[in-house]
Amino acid sequence: MSAASKPGGSSVAAEGRTGLFFCRCGPNLGHVVALRELEESGAWPQAGCVATHEVLCSEEGKAWLAERIRGEGLERVVIAACSPKEHEATFRKVMAREGRSPFLLQMVNLREQVEWAGGAAELATERARRLVRGALARVALHRPLEESSVPAQGGVLVVGGGAAGISAALALARRGRSVILAEREFALGGLAAQLDEIFPDLACASCFMEPALDQVLHHEHVEVVTGAEVTRVRGAAGRFAVELAVRPRRVNAAACLGCGQCAAACPVEVAGPWPGSGDRRKAIHLPYVGCLPHASVVDEGACLRFQGRTCEACAAACAFGAVQLDQRPATRELEVGAIVIATGLRPGEVDGPEGVVSSYQLERMLHPNGPTGGRIVGPGGKVPRDVLLASAAGPGADAELGAREILKLAHLVKARLPGACVAVAGGLDRAPALAASAGRLAREGIELLAASVVPGDIAPDGDRVLVRLSEGSVEGVRAADLVVLHAPARPASGAAALGDLLRIARDGGGFLEDGASPFQPTATRVPGVFVAGAAAGPRPIAQAIRDGTAAAGMVLSLLAPGEPVPVEPLGAEVDLALCGGCGVCASVCPFGAVTVTIEAGRRRARVEPVHCRGCGTCAAACPTGAAGARHFTRAQISAEISALLRPAASRG
Repeated sequence: MSAASKPGGSSVAAEGRTGLFFCRCGPNLGHVVALRELEESGAWPQAGCVATHEVLCSEEGKAWLAERIRGEGLERVVIAACSPKEHEATFRKVMAREGRSPFLLQMVNLREQVEWAGGAAELATERARRLVRGALARVALHRPLEESSVPAQGGVLVVGGGAAGISAALALARRGRSVILAEREFALGGLAAQLDEIFPDLACASCFMEPALDQVLHHEHVEVVTGAEVTRVRGAAGRFAVELAVRPRRVNAAACLGCGQCAAACPVEVAGPWPGSGDRRKAIHLPYVGCLPHASVVDEGACLRFQGRTCEACAAACAFGAVQLDQRPATRELEVGAIVIATGLRPGEVDGPEGVVSSYQLERMLHPNGPTGGRIVGPGGKVPRDVLLASAAGPGADAELGAREILKLAHLVKARLPGACVAVAGGLDRAPALAASAGRLAREGIELLAASVVPGDIAPDGDRVLVRLSEGSVEGVRAADLVVLHAPARPASGAAALGDLLRIARDGGGFLEDGASPFQPTATRVPGVFVAGAAAGPRPIAQAIRDGTAAAGMVLSLLAPGEPVPVEPLGAEVDLALCGGCGVCASVCPFGAVTVTIEAGRRRARVEPVHCRGCGTCAAACPTGAAGARHFTRAQISAEISALLRPAASRG
């Protein structure tokens, strides 16, 4: 290996002639920067050819550049023009078509960094000269890089088994794609499965969810993995390597009939998974009535056996031998081409005295299989005579969703308690999108209050609750037996860790950001990773289903199984002669591309090119200089900096 080919190699002379080309970028360059002065060929002894074109990125300009490369026998090229982000790929293609390595190109951004920055012409021109000088010094040390590819994986990982995840999985499976549907809980359906009736048509939640859940569980192209969480992701679009940590159900789902005999025998009862909902369940239980997969699961945090006590009552009660308390955690390793994140949300919680409940708590009350068997109750289990509903959500996506939910619940409460006084606070009848729904409520006898609930100003008053309301500068107090508030929704448990793992940004509410471009609404800024449904923020179930289908459509349009996927040519490499095997590079690599192995009794770091994205983190952290980034070697960067800092009087 020559010095120039080592990660931190020393400077060597450039092979072949170098061409320097200025572009006037139409009317954009030349008003501040004195291009004519820079164009003097004698000022650039490193360049064998210096020329200028009006619009180098045009078809005529690219043909002109190609002719100069051929005619002058150029191997290396520096282009002083616009941003590399805009046209580096354009000029690399010209180099490749002429049989030159596209990596023997260096661009200088004179437009944004000099011309548009303004200032005195003399100073701007000197700044431009330094940038060009640095580029010429750098390109002299560039080396051809090999380009390679791997066949794209056609399989897709869908994380989350709620409405959006089910929608994405089915859309992909119907096109013959292999789907791994990983759900953190031990049943599919998400939050939608816990509801009774769904806005806007008050459709039966289980009636429209269960057929889809059944399809996904029995589809030949879908494998459902419950109790699973993503713990590691390597690679890039078309070639992700993913690790799943799978918690044991402690029940053989294939053998379990969901008969409930194990739960009947279990001596432990605890609160359900949603705080304040009032749900109760045994340490071994069905996740919810009618759940799919229809199999029991053991809550290790409640089970006596996993608290160091002796108990096998559930196993003894099971006539089918389905309870397997000795199951162990497992790790699944997957290779997929794309990832769809559909982790959903958690309902908000509210604080207040007895008689104040969240909208989700009321949803569970209304459910026939909920904690009250479908009855609406207030403090002491009494049927409320006065019910006040309002949204506590602030501005944003959750505001409209909360308002819609409050209107739905007001209708359901009035239907269940026709003799009760039901009121909605917040002036929802004035919201253009909600006026029609609010009008129907008014005709049902529901009172629509213009005043809003003052946050935090709710106090007990015997068996009732006093709520302070305000409308502008006017305030008043209203008494109610039951106060229902829609609180801001929260991201699903584990969503933040998953976002960090995949390097997806989060918004102010902690939800994952999507919308990499207006025409790719479910795409993230990480190629090959998509976000669907409430993982990206609160939204109605119908919209979550559309999101899931849209994400599947993006995957189908962008990922073809077996299609060549380029391996990052600018990836990292390790000089084994300098490597001490300390493992710092492996510990800081955000993509898991670096591993440390023992070879001939010595520890050495290795980079897996398929997983490396060329970020350079390992090169920056390596204490011996063994790790380096191709195309960003220490020699190249040092040469560029030295040329930039050379005194102004020095030319070339």
